[in-house]
Amino acid sequence: MTAEAFAMVLARLEFGVSASIHYLFVPLTLGLALALCLMEAAHVRTGVAAWAEAARFWRRFFVLAWLVGMATGYPLRWQLQAHWPGYVDHAQEVLAAVMALEGWIAPLMLTLVAVLSLLGGSLGAKTRFSLSVMLLLAMVAQAAGILTMNAWMQHPVGVSFEAGGARLASLAEVFANPHAHGKIAHTLGASVVTGAFFILAAAGGYLRAGRHLPVARVSLRLGIGLGLAGIVATLYTGHESALDVARHQPMKFAAMEAHWTTDDDALVLWAWPDAATQVNHVALELPRGMGLLVGGPPPAGLVESIAQARQQIRLSLQPDAPGALAPWRGLYQQAARRHAADWPRLSQDTRLDLAARLACPDVPVLFASFRLMAAIGVALLGVLALAWRQRLRLESGAPGRRTAFWLIACAPLPWIATLSGWVVAEMGRQPWVVHGQLLTAQAAVPQAVAVGVWPVAGRLAGLVLLGILFACGAVWLWRRGPGPLPWPSLRVPRPSLR
Repeated sequence: MTAEAFAMVLARLEFGVSASIHYLFVPLTLGLALALCLMEAAHVRTGVAAWAEAARFWRRFFVLAWLVGMATGYPLRWQLQAHWPGYVDHAQEVLAAVMALEGWIAPLMLTLVAVLSLLGGSLGAKTRFSLSVMLLLAMVAQAAGILTMNAWMQHPVGVSFEAGGARLASLAEVFANPHAHGKIAHTLGASVVTGAFFILAAAGGYLRAGRHLPVARVSLRLGIGLGLAGIVATLYTGHESALDVARHQPMKFAAMEAHWTTDDDALVLWAWPDAATQVNHVALELPRGMGLLVGGPPPAGLVESIAQARQQIRLSLQPDAPGALAPWRGLYQQAARRHAADWPRLSQDTRLDLAARLACPDVPVLFASFRLMAAIGVALLGVLALAWRQRLRLESGAPGRRTAFWLIACAPLPWIATLSGWVVAEMGRQPWVVHGQLLTAQAAVPQAVAVGVWPVAGRLAGLVLLGILFACGAVWLWRRGPGPLPWPSLRVPRPSLR
């Protein structure tokens, strides 16, 4: 491996691991923020003290996750500037326009978190509910901005591409990107599921131990309802997102489904995809399932998609090739660097084949990740249906111990499914950073990341440490229970009526 290739591997590894660790806290905070709003609303409507006590208890976990999420997010900004200047320069106008939204929202969000966490005990129920709703809306708006930027990288719209990068033509078109709408809806649904199972796991532990039963019971009721609504929404929006991928990124969709040729109408439920021979070993297939999945004729297979990429590369090498084909010429040059030792002896047809295959993402990884995500979604739906059926027995304690165990055991699964979906979205876009316009190899500057393994390992170790601290803090909060914490909270003195 050349020094340039090794530097690229380090850059991708560091950013991928950093983004994955950060992304563990994003869906949790969004899910908990919605749960807190509903708990405060239930307290306002019913006056039952257990709802207010539950909201105060779960807000502690929210603040902890929000602080760690914020701390793990800043290294990503630094990495973009330090290691990926090619991407920043190329997408500068779109980044500045879309991310300006976050600049407006971040101070408001910080203020709301501080007020609710430090002064919440002194505020009235309706005030806490109003502030909780404002915080939820601010978080959703921030997430929508970031996801819109990611969707633009998957399906770039609203810009014109020039030699200096993407030039913003219509910000409205960027936000109206249908790929963004599906991504936002799917991510928010997954966040609801993550927050619900986090609550259900802790409540299930209390019910099994017979501790803090009032808070555990109301948390269980809310968690089951939220989880069911979230998992149904996630499964539906996931299907719609997959159809959108089939329309705009057919090669990625074909890789997700190990769909090799257009003529094959079977839906592969499970197999061992072999990218070298372009066949599926030990395949379990549903005949005519592909047409049913997409609601029409089977989409292009990987063989046809690679052939289309080969044609694009061939056209890009013509002397009079338009500038829009320049990224494909870059893919040809990347293949030349990768096979530098043999390149002079290869025929032009072989060179084109090697370059076209670089346009194909890693089929086994995408195929397995997509199925892992879907399988977890179906399994969680089954567990939630069981919990809904036995909710009264769960609240009573001992008769529902087995179901409570499953709720606790399933707590990590939403995170695993979320990260699997993240792998599908990001690795499925490779070798592009901006699909069809900017190659990953063009987005990084090797000299900026050629710093060796140990500095990268040190930064990643710091992020892992933050994750461990969150886990320790969450366990400590759970063991303390809903009672007062060992440090005093700020209280605003109320004016006398005399």
